[in-house]
Amino acid sequence: MEPLGQFLSIHRATIERLYVRSGGARWQVGIDEFAAMLHQSFEHRFAGEPEASSESAVESFLESLHVEDLALAIGCRAGNEQAWQHLQESHGPIVQRFARALVRDPVRAREIADSLWADLYGLTCSPDALSSPLAHYHGRSALSSWLRVVIARREADAWRKQRRTEPIDEMTAERAAADANTGGAEPGDPDRPRYLALVGEALTCALTAVSPRDRLRLSYYYVQGLTLAETASLIGEHESTASRNLARTRLAIRRHVERRLRREHRLSDDQIGRCFEYATEDWMFDLKQALAQGK
Repeated sequence: MEPLGQFLSIHRATIERLYVRSGGARWQVGIDEFAAMLHQSFEHRFAGEPEASSESAVESFLESLHVEDLALAIGCRAGNEQAWQHLQESHGPIVQRFARALVRDPVRAREIADSLWADLYGLTCSPDALSSPLAHYHGRSALSSWLRVVIARREADAWRKQRRTEPIDEMTAERAAADANTGGAEPGDPDRPRYLALVGEALTCALTAVSPRDRLRLSYYYVQGLTLAETASLIGEHESTASRNLARTRLAIRRHVERRLRREHRLSDDQIGRCFEYATEDWMFDLKQALAQGK
């Protein structure tokens, strides 16, 4: 397997030609960044295969890549506004149509599309750019085809998860009924109410520090349940901008909550983790009221 330096030296002419073809400069993607991604694609394709030592095989592989889509994906991951706008305009209808064809339910199709765009844009709030599914796009297929595969796999995973949990849910229901009759239910974590109270207080405090514009964006998307496109339209932003602003705000809120729990309440990392774990369960936190308090 060729290390990056050797790869660049051997295939420099091809890399430069593919870079021009890719139009990467349009998305402010530099040739070095583009070349590094080509090397990643090469490693992903030829890992463990002796034919990787063949220069002709590598050249043929590089020429087969969808370099225009690859450059676009690089630009999006780097946060280029024009790249995100182009991705949304060129592939948004494709994603929506495929989701509709997959589930035959307009509401569910919208949920699928919104979930995909949220992850692509980074609404998971991970500071690591590799958390985006775009980190796994290597240009071997057209970006539109790759997005269809991502959607199909997600739906298959969701279906399998539902099938796995259904028997557990039935067993849980049976046990709950037995416990109700026998009084033998195991006690839960006695600290759970306290942890929920602390994370609720910290979250409310964090939300009061959010700017009015960010608060309005949160309300549209999370309280009123509007789509990214609808939220962006009401705020007066492009959809990709609105999504990244949501991601930024959510990350800031989480860090604020973690900092307050650690400094004000002296909780350990494990205890903070339990706070968030309990908060993701059936927790009756009134986000609408909390956002209103910050006005």
